[in-house]
Amino acid sequence: MTTSTALLIRLREMTLARPRPRPFRFGLAVLAVVIVALVQSALFGSSAPWFLYTPAVVLLTLFLGRGSGILATLLSAIGAGMVVAKSDEPLLLTPVHWCASIIFVVTTLGLVVLVEALRTALLEADGLREEREMALVVTGKREAFLAGVLASSTDCIKVLDLEGNLTFMSDGGLRVMELSDFNAVAGCPWPDFWRDAGNAEAETAIAAAREGSASTFIGMADTYKGTSKWWHVAVSPIRGPDGRPDRILSVSRDITELRASEEERDRFVRLAENSTDFVGMARIDGGVFYMNDAARRLVGLDDADIDRLNITDFFPPEQAQTIVRDVLPQVDRDGHWIGELDFRHFRTGESIPVLYSVFSITDAGGALLGYGTVTRDFRERRRAEDDMRLMNGELAHRLKNVLAVVQSVAAQTLRTAPDTETASHDLGARLVALGAATDVLTDSSWRSADLREVATRALLPHGGPGGRILLEGPAITLKPEVTVAFALALHELATNAAKYGALSNDVGTVALHWAVAGRGDRAVLSIVWREQGGPPVSPPTRRGFGSTLIERSLRSYFRGKAATDYRPEGLVFELETRLGDAAIMGE
Repeated sequence: MTTSTALLIRLREMTLARPRPRPFRFGLAVLAVVIVALVQSALFGSSAPWFLYTPAVVLLTLFLGRGSGILATLLSAIGAGMVVAKSDEPLLLTPVHWCASIIFVVTTLGLVVLVEALRTALLEADGLREEREMALVVTGKREAFLAGVLASSTDCIKVLDLEGNLTFMSDGGLRVMELSDFNAVAGCPWPDFWRDAGNAEAETAIAAAREGSASTFIGMADTYKGTSKWWHVAVSPIRGPDGRPDRILSVSRDITELRASEEERDRFVRLAENSTDFVGMARIDGGVFYMNDAARRLVGLDDADIDRLNITDFFPPEQAQTIVRDVLPQVDRDGHWIGELDFRHFRTGESIPVLYSVFSITDAGGALLGYGTVTRDFRERRRAEDDMRLMNGELAHRLKNVLAVVQSVAAQTLRTAPDTETASHDLGARLVALGAATDVLTDSSWRSADLREVATRALLPHGGPGGRILLEGPAITLKPEVTVAFALALHELATNAAKYGALSNDVGTVALHWAVAGRGDRAVLSIVWREQGGPPVSPPTRRGFGSTLIERSLRSYFRGKAATDYRPEGLVFELETRLGDAAIMGE
């Protein structure tokens, strides 16, 4: 830097320095004028009285301001006038000197105004320079901040031209798109990155941005390395100086994990809504805020407002205390509880047996948010258990009866048989008939037996229905307590017919006929066993166990009349009883 340049910079700094106090500036101006006057008098005398004052005034105005320049101008005129003043002149100065003084004052004041304008311009220029430098600093900081934001953002921020081609991508966008060099995709059509409907959505968003509108959409696109991701995209116009869209801003956010969680939530919601179990959720205070349709139907709250319901409202009072005292504290401690309780129906008050399963609902940090339940309606199971207990009791009762019959049959057979071989044969045959009857009862869970089926199975060892054995009658459902006795009686009748009666030859026949006379409680069931075509029949000289079984047991079990008629043309057995005593009405 040269000396002159350094001097100019120093003069500029002095010119733009902070203004001094007014007394200081005016005092300095007076002192400078006095010094110039002394130098002027010593060097030039009266030959050039205004010569040095003009530059002095310019400098004072430049450094100290307009006020000091005006004061210095007036003092300079007085000083110069004193140098050329003459005592013999009426006005101390000659007319020439007065004219020169006036010209000096006017021209110097003009210089003061010009210098002040220059000084003001310098000050303003310096202010603008400082503002520009400050603006550059702020702009630099802003740009650095924006660059940091763009680099730190996990969003993919892009700038497109109006045709939808890529012109810029943020550093964060490069990372999330798994792209190391933007030049690899610069100028590529942005919609081409989108799949299926996303491509059309991108084209529509670009068209809207060209018209000045912002829009959003959700679509699937692959990263540069082929990783499929879901994106939420916001597209908006970047306006130019004239207010018209000049470029297009696209901000894409990776929502793949959010989408997966939403899909998982949707699957859970669909599962809960479609479940046939009671599914509900409640807050920490027990306030219920969700119930699926199955839950509402179970407790009679189909269209009801559940916002004011509490968990304890679903239980009878005595169980509600158990929920508060035992169940929920265990859920808070262990995370779950399961057991059999009863819900109450809100409209009918019915007690509903349920398998109540309740669990805690927590946030990611494990803090308790509320309670959830998946409860199963146990009414069918409870009814099944009751039915099973009843069936077991009934089966035990039936088995006791069968064993009693077996014991009686065995005792009577052994008592009346002439020898062991006969006893063994008769007892075995009778037990087979008893087994056939129990088979019929077992098929219907020991609740009832069809008369025709009982007769068919009992007579099957002797040829069964069709041919020489005829069965005729309406559908009758016998009670279980008469079925065994009836099957044993048919066995005895068929055995006797095979030994001595119609089935002992090749031409005899047996007809089993039954009918119902009357209606309602007065209905009467009549059963007739009729043999024809066998050897002549005569009454027995001794009544055996078979005859006793046929008449006494049927009379006892059927609570009716039972009689055997030994007609010469064939044996006839007749049974008559009230239909309600022997059969299940309405079946």
